[in-house]
Amino acid sequence: MNLTLLCTAPHITIYFDSWNNWLYIEWEGDLTLPIVQYACLEIAECFVKHAYPRVLNSNSQVTAMPPEVLPWLIKHLLPYLELAGIQQLAWVHAPITLAMGLGLQVFEQLPHLNIGVFSDLEDATSWLQQTNPAYTGGHRQLARSASEGTKLAHTVAQFKQALAQHGIAAGAH
Repeated sequence: MNLTLLCTAPHITIYFDSWNNWLYIEWEGDLTLPIVQYACLEIAECFVKHAYPRVLNSNSQVTAMPPEVLPWLIKHLLPYLELAGIQQLAWVHAPITLAMGLGLQVFEQLPHLNIGVFSDLEDATSWLQQTNPAYTGGHRQLARSASEGTKLAHTVAQFKQALAQHGIAAGAH
């Protein structure tokens, strides 16, 4: 991996892996719903700036997650993955029981995306590398129509406003 740091927030670090041409999202620690909501906003803002068709999402360092996170993700995040331009997603589930079902829920909610659910980062990385469509190196900007870009930016702005109304902001715990 050749990682370029894009963003850090409480319990999440987001990188662009230029070697593999994917977004790498690394979660860690005890998560709460406000932490997940703020982190998801940070992820969404990365997609407004660039299209990343391939994502490696690692929850391998997550130690706790409350049950209300799953319904929130299903309702408020998963429906927008396709709008963000995600085509392939490797999901490494956390070693905690609740989180193990999360990757499978993502898979079930988004049958049109190419999603792999894994218990370790090595298997997820290998799978995502095998799905790489004729990659020639460097960051490839996906063609996104102006209307798609505007719709994504508007959706993220609405998401940000909704979180702010609920007191979710930088450094949320």
